[in-house]
Amino acid sequence: MKVKILPLILIFTMTSTFIYSQKSNQIGLSGSIQGNQFGILVPIWLGEKFAIAPAFDLKFAEKVGIDFGIALAPRFYLKKEKIAPYFGLKLGALIYIPSSNNLIDDQTKVDLLGGMAFGGEYFLSDNFSFGVEIQGNVTKSDQNSYRFGNPDGINFNTGTMISATIYF
Repeated sequence: MKVKILPLILIFTMTSTFIYSQKSNQIGLSGSIQGNQFGILVPIWLGEKFAIAPAFDLKFAEKVGIDFGIALAPRFYLKKEKIAPYFGLKLGALIYIPSSNNLIDDQTKVDLLGGMAFGGEYFLSDNFSFGVEIQGNVTKSDQNSYRFGNPDGINFNTGTMISATIYF
């Protein structure tokens, strides 16, 4: 199954014109922990109370394969002060690519993800923040995926995430 990356490239291209017209500290690099998963987010402020955060995570197991996640998560901040609560959305894909050495699970699988979140950031300074987030996610599993225990099914799950962000 081919993964269409063109829409993400277009979004990055369109948002890059806004980035250069904004003041400093508009792009961040965020590390997140969600259960036993570690991810990277790149929050990009496009206005006083709006940020879009491309998210990536990667898991690699030798002789098994690569599990890669990519998502786009817009955040709508209720206020931007030392404590900044927000409402967010998430749309993404979780992609499993087996190793050529994996003879048991040798099919590429793509699970789709959509969700909502409510969270907040605590800004220690203009350049550093900590965040927490609660999520409700709907997933559509690949017909051969056991990631959520429901191949070719639709699932609802909840999650929490903590993060630390450095803004440039």
